[in-house]
Amino acid sequence: MKKKVIRHDKPCKDHEGRQFPNIKSMCEYWHIDPATFTRRRKVYKMSLRKALTTPVKPNGGQQCRDHEGTLFRSKTLMCQHWNVERKTYDYRISHGWSQEKALTTSTKNHNSKL
Repeated sequence: MKKKVIRHDKPCKDHEGRQFPNIKSMCEYWHIDPATFTRRRKVYKMSLRKALTTPVKPNGGQQCRDHEGTLFRSKTLMCQHWNVERKTYDYRISHGWSQEKALTTSTKNHNSKL
């Protein structure tokens, strides 16, 4: 099974049939960050329409707790606390990892500077 790659530099159409020179232009039209669009499509498997039209949370996310019960203002801040990239955390959770494992497992190419 081939992995679907989202190319940001090729012409594309939105769910309403509008033609754009690239994904960046389409995302600008819909007022969404290209990284958010890509994450919604690849990680959350959202439809094109939903990925483009779902409002972005203006408050920086919703409060959440980690596996130790610590409260964070957002998932991004929780991931920063645990030194895990947000996209890595989201990928792991979407693939069935427990929250503790997703937050505490280091990445292969993680280089810490001491």
